[in-house]
Amino acid sequence: MKFPYRWRCCSNKFSFQNTRMKTWRQRNMIAAVLLLCVVGALCSDDMGTPVCGSSYEAACLTPADYLNRSAPINKEVAVGKKLIISLEGLSGSPVCHLIRGEDRVMTANGSQSMVTSPLSETDSGEYTLTCDSNNAAMFSTTVILHVMKRPTKPQLMLDGVDVPDASPLFKCVSEGFPKPTIQWSGNKDGEQSLKESDRKTESKILSSEYYNTGMMCCATNAEGQECSQLYDYDLQSSVMNKDEASTVTLSKGQSLLLRCRVNGYSLRSPVWEKGGRQLNARTLSCKPEEEEEMCIKNDSHYNVRMAYLSIRSVREEHNGTYTCTSTNKNSKSVYVHVSG
Repeated sequence: MKFPYRWRCCSNKFSFQNTRMKTWRQRNMIAAVLLLCVVGALCSDDMGTPVCGSSYEAACLTPADYLNRSAPINKEVAVGKKLIISLEGLSGSPVCHLIRGEDRVMTANGSQSMVTSPLSETDSGEYTLTCDSNNAAMFSTTVILHVMKRPTKPQLMLDGVDVPDASPLFKCVSEGFPKPTIQWSGNKDGEQSLKESDRKTESKILSSEYYNTGMMCCATNAEGQECSQLYDYDLQSSVMNKDEASTVTLSKGQSLLLRCRVNGYSLRSPVWEKGGRQLNARTLSCKPEEEEEMCIKNDSHYNVRMAYLSIRSVREEHNGTYTCTSTNKNSKSVYVHVSG
């Protein structure tokens, strides 16, 4: 039976369009798979072995690139990432071991790579990578692993509180790798401590540099920046200025440094209280080299009278409203919230 010409034409056209649609869908599916591979950067080959490629999840090391070099391999990896050690480019089917001290950390036997678990700071150190083929040594090389970590939020506190007739120092301490550098607000130069380790930085500066203004210190390295600030309150008026925080939120273990100030030679230092209860500046006075839960330090510079409230390591019981009042009855309050 023959179809009319128009039907045959339309039928052929429909078949052609259907074929084009299938081809278009197949191409889109292939493109989607390739896109997933690029984004993940951890595609697998036919054997299910990770292919070496650095991404936000992992870093890659290919020892074959270093076979002609006698110096150790230095590898930097951000904390929390995995390390893929690819055996691509090595002849045969080598058996490779990653060794730290006397312990074999990983072994690759017939596979194309070794993959670590997410790395922490304790994984930094010196390793030995050895590979054998047919019971004969192929090579042995030293891998020095540096696990990179962004700076910790600086611990900001008072120092030199026992020096007579002198304002205290601000001390800013942070850890990270690479070792962070510390900058003070206003581009002022602090004094670096000689007691630093390869991960910790400590810097001090005279508090009198900031006797009539707020202050911040920031720790910076290649992985990021973290800052801490002095919460400063001017009691010349009872109206909160735009840069005076009414609420401060901290994580457990972080430091807190509050200060209130008032101008006037004849005035006494302001007084802190918490939840309506006055905090005694004598019984809570800051002492050198002591890990007080909370301490108060009164100071003066020129005609400015100041009262500091310092907590080295906050806990949940430090939640609450802190109020500072001057002798002329001006006061300002800040609510401190400590999260777990």
